[in-house]
Amino acid sequence: MRVRYTFVLFILSLTMSAVTALAQSGYSYTTIDYPAAFNTGVFGITKAGQMSGTYFGNDGVAHAFICTDGKFSRLDFPKAGRTFGFGINEAGWIVGYYIDTDNKVHGFLHDAENFTALNYPDAAATRAYGLNASGQIVGSYQDSNNVTHGFLHEKGKFTSIDFPGSTRTEVYGINNAGVMVGYYSDSDSNVHGIQGKPGALTSFDFPGAQRTTLYSITESGQVAGSFSDHNKNHGFIKEGNVRLHYPGALSTFGFALNDSAEVVGQYVDEDSVDHGFLAVKGKEQAPQISLRLDPDNMTSGVGAFKLTVRGIGFVPGSVLHWNGTARSTSFQDSSHLVANIEAADVATPNVASLVVVNPGANGARSNVVAFVVHAGPTP
Repeated sequence: MRVRYTFVLFILSLTMSAVTALAQSGYSYTTIDYPAAFNTGVFGITKAGQMSGTYFGNDGVAHAFICTDGKFSRLDFPKAGRTFGFGINEAGWIVGYYIDTDNKVHGFLHDAENFTALNYPDAAATRAYGLNASGQIVGSYQDSNNVTHGFLHEKGKFTSIDFPGSTRTEVYGINNAGVMVGYYSDSDSNVHGIQGKPGALTSFDFPGAQRTTLYSITESGQVAGSFSDHNKNHGFIKEGNVRLHYPGALSTFGFALNDSAEVVGQYVDEDSVDHGFLAVKGKEQAPQISLRLDPDNMTSGVGAFKLTVRGIGFVPGSVLHWNGTARSTSFQDSSHLVANIEAADVATPNVASLVVVNPGANGARSNVVAFVVHAGPTP
């Protein structure tokens, strides 16, 4: 059994929420997974759609990444045991944190060419989460008493950030005007979003939420974050109180948005596996295949079998294509299809490409998922 390595910022684990293929908020969703990763989270996006985040391999090791025009580049702080990528600015610079071989936590800046370590003076741990075009960086640090504070780093100088009366403060995003967002915990351990500049922070709670966190703010002042209600977690956009929830997910976290209203984040599927996502407003939901097929691999020579395909955006008439050829497919619901895989498809070892195509002359096509047919036993 594989261990689930999660990095949803220690927020919450949640229960299933069934929704239609097109989210009530009017957003459509695309899964973003680093190739062959076990868990992926997308935590930053630029105006041009360049994304940043973190993925875990099956060995449990974390790596930062940048995704440009659908192509992923892995980033690892030199000699670090694990590297976590978070915010990105328009120049393609990203920030995050790494864990060294002594298990100590340090922030970092990658300026598209080189890494620079960021350490709040005398801190037990430093994590960088967001940056803007002028290179201002925000994040959090733990002091010698293990109390967590936010920080602003500018021109080599750190400034500590604490919401008045809080027991914990973290800052995640900063726009080009220097307005920051994050969250704080009060004396009763309730979590509230924060927004503003040092010395002038205001509190924000999503209507009806039990806890609210703000993660990103754009140049125009749009804010994205996450909230929980009755043990369910959702992403949201503050302007208009727009709720975001990946269809069929156990939980959804909204981490960043750009001025084109594109939102990125992370969701947890029905197998408790983390995936990144991109949400786009006003676009019809295209089918998406989850990496968790049933079965998710096969031994050659076993004969014909039924393959359960899980995902979102399926409709009556959706058809699974195996290496470009349609297979007889039964619609179960918007998240489940059952396809008849022929004996010839698995007669020999191979890696098949799976795509779901929705009906219509220009039917929407899903992402491509690989299905491995392993070699059978030697006679």
